[in-house]
Parts: sequence; C-alpha cells; structure tokens
Amino acid sequence: MFTYFCIGPSSPHCVMKKKKNTRKDFLLFALFLSVITNAVFFYIYLRRPHVFYPVQTEENRLCVYFRGGLGNHMFQYASTYGIARARNMTVGITPASELFNTFNISSQFLIGKQFCDTAEKVVERKPCAYDKGSVHFIRKEKVNYIHKSYLQSWKYFEDVEDEVREQFVFMGDVQDKAHELIKSLTKPFASKNLTIIAVHIRRGDYKNERNVKYGYNLATGEYLSRAFKYFRDRYDPIVFIVFTNPNVEDLKWCKYHVNGSDVVFAPENPREVDMCAISMCNHTIMTVGSFGWWGSFLAKGTTIYFSDVAQNNSNLRKDFSFDMSDYFYPGWIGLR
Repeated sequence: MFTYFCIGPSSPHCVMKKKKNTRKDFLLFALFLSVITNAVFFYIYLRRPHVFYPVQTEENRLCVYFRGGLGNHMFQYASTYGIARARNMTVGITPASELFNTFNISSQFLIGKQFCDTAEKVVERKPCAYDKGSVHFIRKEKVNYIHKSYLQSWKYFEDVEDEVREQFVFMGDVQDKAHELIKSLTKPFASKNLTIIAVHIRRGDYKNERNVKYGYNLATGEYLSRAFKYFRDRYDPIVFIVFTNPNVEDLKWCKYHVNGSDVVFAPENPREVDMCAISMCNHTIMTVGSFGWWGSFLAKGTTIYFSDVAQNNSNLRKDFSFDMSDYFYPGWIGLR
C-alpha cells in the first residue's frame, strides 16, 4: 500500500512512499505483554507453589464480599466459608484479595471476578450476631451468590473451625518478621518460663464523632488495669507487648494508662505482621474491633476482652445479639 507525503506546507511536489507496516509492531507488543504476564505468574507461583489461574466456568459458588480492614475480611471469609460448607456450595474468592496474599488460602477457592460481579446477593440482618436467614437463604441450583454482609459471628464457622484455622496460617515471610519482632521485644526479659501477653488497644477512628454517635465505647484505663492485674496475679515472669495505632495522641494515652517494667510497645509494622505477632503470644488482652478479635482467636490462649463495647440502646448495640455471645468467642473473659 502506498501513500503520498508532501514536502513543505504548500509545495506542489509530493513523493510517494510505502506506508509502515504496523503488524510487526503489534506482534512485538503482544510478545512483550506475554512475557510480562508469564513473569508475574511465575513470581506468584514460586512464592505460593499451590497457586494457579482461576478456572473460567463456575457454578454453585458463594462469593466473599470484602469490605473494611483485615479483621473484617477474615470474618467475611471464614463465615462465608462456613455457610458455603453448610449449604453444599463452594466459597469463591478472587486472586486480588488481601487474604490470599497473607494466608494459606487454598487455590481451589479461586474464582474469576466476573462470576462474583454477576452473582445474586444475600444480606444479613445484624452484622455482629448469628442470623439463620444468612445461612438458610433460598438457593437456586447452578446459580452463584455473593454474601454482602459483615458476618461477624464465630457461629457461622463453628462446624469448620479447624479448617478455618488451617487456612489462616500466615505466609512464611510474615511469620519470619513477626518472630523477629517478638524476639527483639522480649530479649531484655530472657527467660525460659517467660509468659508473653499481647495487648491490642484500638482507639483511632473509634473516637470520631460518627462512631461515638453510632454507639462505640472506648476501652478505659480502668479496664486495662484490671486486665493486666488478671495476668500479673497468675504468671511470673511476664511481659506485655502493646500493639496500638501509631499516632502520637493514642501512644500518649496508652503510655499513661499502660506502664510498668514488664510492658513494651511494639513499633509500627504492617498490620499482617502485627496480627501474626499477636497470634504468637501466649495470651491476649483486646479492647474493641475485629483485628484484636482475630489476633486473640489465633493465639488460642486466655483472652480478656472489653465487655462494654456498645452504648446501651445505641444502633451499635442493636447489631449484636442480646448477650453478645454470638460475637465473643466461648471461654473468653469479659471485664469492664
């Protein structure tokens, strides 16, 4: 194919020149894109040998709908997994999920994003209470569903708890960082019989006007004193590792109310490293929030929790069951 190119803006002289063939450029670009795609795949494959591309045909899936922080995501996955098992469905999770890159989530649950985007929706009635309707919803065969809910109750995955724990095993690099963190913080307390207590104190966004109006209560210094006393009366030697928001105001509050020669503060770390470190401790003290809930659950020791998390008659209090037992794990000890 030929085209004409004129020399000068008004020149009558034009030259005939063969047009550049773009097919070669397209093939080179396609080859480059293929190389990059394969490089990304093999990076993921080497980091997680059991990962493969999600299959392109799916049915009878119950997709996880993620929103909120890491602790929220863990509730959403664990509960959706439990509901899916109860309904003879398979949980669906997209490769981009934070959980898939943090924990040992099986690749068999990978699903293409398009299947969840077009799935039929299921919603809960209360985000912090067990809802039978969230489990026993009317289901059509060969149809995908997505649970657009918080699902913050251990009862949803009670029957598959061991399977959930097996999947919530942190990636090796996260475990290494958490182990080094614990090692460095407890070095001054070197003892074979040292008992390590993780203390998660959440304040931050819970102090803002909207959350206070909704009904959130912040854990008090008096509560923390009672929780610390509980463990100090039972263990010696002991060390408390405090995990909290890194902002100056919260640190100042914590250091005023939490002190002693047996207390150390963890430096700022990625949230998955903090949670992994909490899970490595012997026992836990939590204040409010799903992050502390999951750190305590994975630690499997004695857990002290702040029982006065919601103001009476508030919207937040209505999100829970009557006695909050759907939310707080059995055996945990509530203090005020």
